[in-house]
Amino acid sequence: QKLIASRSNDHYGFYLLNTMIEHLDTAVMQGFIKSVFMLLFQRMQSSKTTKFMKNFIVFMSLFAGKIGAQPLIETIDSVQAGLFGMVVEKIFIAELQKISGETEQKIAAVGVIKLLTEGPAMLNDTYVKYWAPLLNALVQMFEGEVDTSTPQDEHFIEIEDTPGYTTAFNQLVFASNKPTDPFVGSQPKVLLAESLQKLSVRYPGKVQPLIQGGIQGPAVGKLQEYLKAANINNLS
Repeated sequence: QKLIASRSNDHYGFYLLNTMIEHLDTAVMQGFIKSVFMLLFQRMQSSKTTKFMKNFIVFMSLFAGKIGAQPLIETIDSVQAGLFGMVVEKIFIAELQKISGETEQKIAAVGVIKLLTEGPAMLNDTYVKYWAPLLNALVQMFEGEVDTSTPQDEHFIEIEDTPGYTTAFNQLVFASNKPTDPFVGSQPKVLLAESLQKLSVRYPGKVQPLIQGGIQGPAVGKLQEYLKAANINNLS
């Protein structure tokens, strides 16, 4: 709690949370994970920084990738009904372009893919309006440059020199040869294409209209490239 509350040391708090996500049994996590999210939202309201938001996205993405998209959605909505919509709009869509670092971007990508394709709530009437914008944000993260802008009042924090997922891991477990990539072997663009195909099979006639109605500009062509590279011709 003290680490998360600290603007200088919150990345170590996130490292500990990420480690728990990777190694603790889900049943154990259920006993305190809602309290963790309440703490994180309180910190975000009281002292939101670029570093905190980047780490928050990575944490939630790791949660979605390891535990599941639907459990993430349900946990956030247990804090406050409908809160997940704010998380998608104001955190994932708004801040995804700021994620830097190969491992961090991969974790974020896997988590967002899981949300898009394995979280049934994302296709319900409440949250479906965020589906295409979230997919568009993911393609932009894949293809665009990292947004390195920071608010004026954050300039005293050395954002680039502050440990992220990989650096914090290396500093805290410096004697270990354990890989820092929690999704070794996964190729996010291929995973996206394959996951969209599986989603379109589960929800016939739903996915393609969402893409056509919400994905615009260069993202359209890039998405077609991902599908073609995965030998997927059409989505329903």
